Amino acid sequence: MLAVREHCHLNTKILDLSGRFDANSKLGLEVAILGAKEMGCQHIVLNFSDITWIDSTGLGPLFLWYHNMRLNHVHLSIVSPQPTVKDLLESAHLSEIVPIYQSEKEAVEARTISPPAAC
Repeated sequence: MLAVREHCHLNTKILDLSGRFDANSKLGLEVAILGAKEMGCQHIVLNFSDITWIDSTGLGPLFLWYHNMRLNHVHLSIVSPQPTVKDLLESAHLSEIVPIYQSEKEAVEARTISPPAAC
């Protein structure tokens, strides 16, 4: 099961995720991502620090969300994945299109767009 908590910083919606990311858990995250886009957020950060597992059914939606957000000029970033999760993201080449940062602060600073819009 995947738990999703949300908070904002300027034009960025930060989604703190915990648990397993697989086919059974992607719907709640998709609702949060699409909701952030509809609210006018320019950047969505997926905090993976508490993701304990991700499989191919979790990777597929990440690619789709990246392309969907890109068409709407919304940036997607990942922060703090555990080593095994990061290895999987890299082996799937997701890290080549979705930047992975060490911290939320680093991700927010890298994508802060002026003037900031409230999410």
